[in-house]
Amino acid sequence: MNRLSLINILFLVFVTNLNAQTDENNVFINNEASINSGKLEYSPAFFEDGIVFISSRPSKKKYKIKDTRIDKNIMSIYLARRSEAGLLQNPEPFAEELLSTVHEGPITFDRTADNIFFTRNNIVKGRPKKAKDGIVKLKIYSAAKVGEQWSNIKELKFNTNEYNTAHPTISVDGDVLYFSSDREGGMGGMDIWKVNRVGDDWSDPENLGPTINSDSDEIFPFIHADGTLYFASSGHSGFGGLDLFSSTVINDQYTEVVNLGKPFNTENDDFGLIIDRDKKNGYFSSNRSGGIGDDDIYSFYLLNNLDQVTGVPAQPIGTRDIEIAVIDDETGVPIDGAKINYILVDELTLAKALLDSEGNEVDASTNELLLKLPFGDDATIGNTDLEGVFPANVKYSNYIFNIQKPGYQSRQVILTSGSEVNQFLITLSKAVPGANDLAGNNNSGGLNNGTNGNNNGPVSNGTSGNNTNAPIVLGQDGGNGLDLGTTIKEGTVIELPNIYYNFNDATIRPDARKDLDVIVGLLNRYPDMSIELSSHTDSRGSSRYNRRLSQKRAENAVAYLSRQGINSSRLRAVGYGEAELRNNCDDATTCSEFDHQYNRRTEVRVTKMSREINVTFIEDTSAPQTIDAAPEEVITGANSNLSSNSSSSSSTNISGTGGDVIIITGLFKNRSNAEKRLNEVRNLGFDNANIQPKGENNMVVAGSYGSRSEANTAASFLNSNGIKTYVKRK
Repeated sequence: MNRLSLINILFLVFVTNLNAQTDENNVFINNEASINSGKLEYSPAFFEDGIVFISSRPSKKKYKIKDTRIDKNIMSIYLARRSEAGLLQNPEPFAEELLSTVHEGPITFDRTADNIFFTRNNIVKGRPKKAKDGIVKLKIYSAAKVGEQWSNIKELKFNTNEYNTAHPTISVDGDVLYFSSDREGGMGGMDIWKVNRVGDDWSDPENLGPTINSDSDEIFPFIHADGTLYFASSGHSGFGGLDLFSSTVINDQYTEVVNLGKPFNTENDDFGLIIDRDKKNGYFSSNRSGGIGDDDIYSFYLLNNLDQVTGVPAQPIGTRDIEIAVIDDETGVPIDGAKINYILVDELTLAKALLDSEGNEVDASTNELLLKLPFGDDATIGNTDLEGVFPANVKYSNYIFNIQKPGYQSRQVILTSGSEVNQFLITLSKAVPGANDLAGNNNSGGLNNGTNGNNNGPVSNGTSGNNTNAPIVLGQDGGNGLDLGTTIKEGTVIELPNIYYNFNDATIRPDARKDLDVIVGLLNRYPDMSIELSSHTDSRGSSRYNRRLSQKRAENAVAYLSRQGINSSRLRAVGYGEAELRNNCDDATTCSEFDHQYNRRTEVRVTKMSREINVTFIEDTSAPQTIDAAPEEVITGANSNLSSNSSSSSSTNISGTGGDVIIITGLFKNRSNAEKRLNEVRNLGFDNANIQPKGENNMVVAGSYGSRSEANTAASFLNSNGIKTYVKRK
């Protein structure tokens, strides 16, 4: 059958399957055998607790209608929900009110799944209407959900009777609809187009241009929440047949398309990809060898991130340069010759430390939870230079850094693959004579050494006031790093960043349960502990919908804990929806997908515990000092200190008269936080303080000085007033 006839019947390609497999990039692919048949199954879409997809199997006897052009039954829409174990169950017809006697699908939903956009052959008064060439073309329709039914079915105005308009996908804000069409004005074959929402209607179609489209077919687009466009093409360079590609937008221009490579693409047809917000889990269609028959649907899961695996532009690729600056906690003076050794460790090992009984050094009767993650022979060793700086080139993965210097308490930090910060300020405290300074046993300050708990992001300069109930991060957090060197007690919040949910899905996926298993281990170890498990969403969508979705997610997580033997009386599920955003990304603010992701989280709050438990790693504790402290937390007592130091400050030019040595008082992702710090520094007499760009962050500089000794004097004054500093040359 030639490709032209496939276009006219929703690009139905004959397909096969494959058992679960993985490759060197830790991409796991599995044939979803529970939903595939000897028919055509393709083009999945996320919907509630499962997926909706298209199939040529008859949904009912009255829809057993063969399309003689392809010798297949007409296409219908099916729904496959998840079981408690998170696996897709046998499919069922999705919504009979959307079915007709012509081909239905593919489809897409808006963010709240209250509106659907779907492909259907052109029909007039219930009967197919042929174009001038004798072929019934494809059109896009919309419908709204009213109660449990889809109603108000209507054809979108940009359809045409003479050309195909198919395969819709809508942006996360609902303002841009992408689709495939062979209409006039394209590059050839099927192209990808877009329309913008204008009130209750849509603009005229706009072709995405030659970077995306070729003289062959570009079909089955999927627009991710971060703006990445995924699609299938037979025109761009690939492995054969339809291949999967992606492109991002930089400065309003699409970047050169990237082939997703193996194992996503084969010499056969691979198409119809969707992926969740975290770019770790999704589905696609393929007719690769080894399948069940015809097109099959495959699921995939990545230990890393699809951008990292495929090398999509503007995403973390390969290795990166980082810089660790080590200073004296009291004086702000750089510490040269500090020994730093570090190792790469996968995130599974980090969670496993709480589960592995061999890693627990003490029993539950004590107030210490000492866990082993020992450095091995593979550790890389280096030393800070005269300015206290240690540069390193590392992969986008998880690393444990151990920082030691005679006369100081050791520090251990973990850099996670999700962290976007490349410069870290580590403060070392003087060792207390006679104190045990076992590597990894420095728990001074507890969470104050890592996170601030004030919902403004990671910490700047290693100080967070006295908030001992800040979140403990059990894994990747997109920038916070990992903090397990702390205290667990009533009020402690434990963040579970490895619990991933599909779009609009409340089911705990099988690949996303390791953090919950950590909590099971803690609850089994400490039977007097009770918890509240909460789920949070970002602000997009209605507040009512977000609260309902988050409540269901929290309840499913609690149900999982109960199935592992935890008494339900110790568990409470709360869905906060968008009520507790951790940044300013509300409905009135334009934010990146990374910023929205920071708000989407699952947390555990200890609601009952008879005693405090000190959690300490050997050789790998504490979080890196990153960005966005709440400045008000670190300036307690500043005014009184200013008056007592005014004479000494006036005798020193604390503002700086210019030079190549600068004092850094904070690195902030949030501009408003940087401005707060700037005002604090200026109120202390640093009139020349300013904010300078540092990558995507805002660096607050107190002043520039002609010598390091002059800068150190000014830095000591700032330190005495509660503001940590870092002195360095420009």
